[in-house]
Amino acid sequence: MQVLIIFNPTAGTASQQLIDAIEQRLQQAGVTVQRYATRHAGDAMDYLAAYDGELDVVAAAGGDGTLNEVVNGMRQRDNQSWRLAIIPTGTTNVLATELGIRRRAGALAQMILNGREQALYPGRINGRRFLLMAGVGYDAWVVDKVDLALKKKAGKLAYVKSMLQQLRHFGRKQYRLQVDGVPYSASSVVMTNGRCYGGSFIISRQADLRAPTTQVLMMNGGSPWALLLSLLGLPLGLMEKMPGIVSVPARRVDIELVGEQAEPEPVQADGDSLAQLPLQLVMEEQPLRVLVP
Repeated sequence: MQVLIIFNPTAGTASQQLIDAIEQRLQQAGVTVQRYATRHAGDAMDYLAAYDGELDVVAAAGGDGTLNEVVNGMRQRDNQSWRLAIIPTGTTNVLATELGIRRRAGALAQMILNGREQALYPGRINGRRFLLMAGVGYDAWVVDKVDLALKKKAGKLAYVKSMLQQLRHFGRKQYRLQVDGVPYSASSVVMTNGRCYGGSFIISRQADLRAPTTQVLMMNGGSPWALLLSLLGLPLGLMEKMPGIVSVPARRVDIELVGEQAEPEPVQADGDSLAQLPLQLVMEEQPLRVLVP
């Protein structure tokens, strides 16, 4: 077996120790392990896109942003030639949480060696892949304006601060959608392939990572209070049942801002600002082969 571990060398000592322990266990099992330390944003994507050696498993060691870079680096493949493994070491690891992947060296090594394959369908936003979720409006503003220096020091607390700062803007913009050809409008939109959000919160009970669809949650309301009411359902797993929420599955979603766009309107995907409106989301028809416990 040929395994490539792609990791961010600035992730910290504990993450390095975890990767070292996984590599040692794999080598003891006769696996050939390569490691690649990313040097800058987008490096993992570029490295994999140009990779032409023998390879069975690509292991993404990092958070959801690192995972996004890896699956985009794999996008020139046919989705069947390489298997994908997740080593959760980042600030947020929503997909790892959803798939039951724990941060333990022994369990992670065994998953790479003997884990079962789970078919997961990625989507593409303006040509770029995402695995987990995407957002327009409030969700995207929070990600776009997060204090990166604070994120390095305080982790998820940086997102809490950004959420409070962006709350006052909710309801000031309206978005026009086409969801599989059906028109909608919303004050904010989250498109999720999985059930979890921000960790272990359940944002959608209808979403299914194994299905070639994304679940589109449209929030309506003209004030921050409407958003706060909707968010009350998140810790209870009842957000789709809250007033002002419409949730529908889709294979294709088109979104544009109603009115003039005075400045670029961000789109977040897998926890990073990766695109701008107008948005065209298309779910891929061929799944990735992802290793799970």
